[in-house]
Amino acid sequence: MTALAPISDGVVAIRPPIDGDAELLIAGRDTEFHRWLGAGTESPSPTGCIVVGREVVGWVDYDVDRQWLEPGEVNVGYNVFALHRGKGYATRALELLLQHLEANTPYRTATLLIDPQNGRSVAVAARTRFAAKGELNGQMYFTRSLRSGGAQAP
Repeated sequence: MTALAPISDGVVAIRPPIDGDAELLIAGRDTEFHRWLGAGTESPSPTGCIVVGREVVGWVDYDVDRQWLEPGEVNVGYNVFALHRGKGYATRALELLLQHLEANTPYRTATLLIDPQNGRSVAVAARTRFAAKGELNGQMYFTRSLRSGGAQAP
């Protein structure tokens, strides 16, 4: 699997973490982070840091070690720091991550699990054309094809 190369849409960029990013990612955790994502690791190393200008404003990540994932599926996640929420950065960064996954990995489907009360993330799922597929473990379950650039048919 190819490591993430820096990629940008002209406003938002994602790039691999560098020295010092782990401290920024930990410092960016707030009540909302903990509510939706839990405690977080002591040594965060996401797939990519979200950068606007020269400032790290959050992270994007993916994993394949979820018991519920089918072959060819990948689970994605993201977080934007409190001061930078509501500006579209999560949507843009997630689109960039999906471009990377499509171009550089064998995965065919991206998934999201979102707490039904997390309205911001539900909105990100809609803006990035994920299709609601029901419920999984009390969470809203969404999928998006990585090969056609859009939501999968039900």
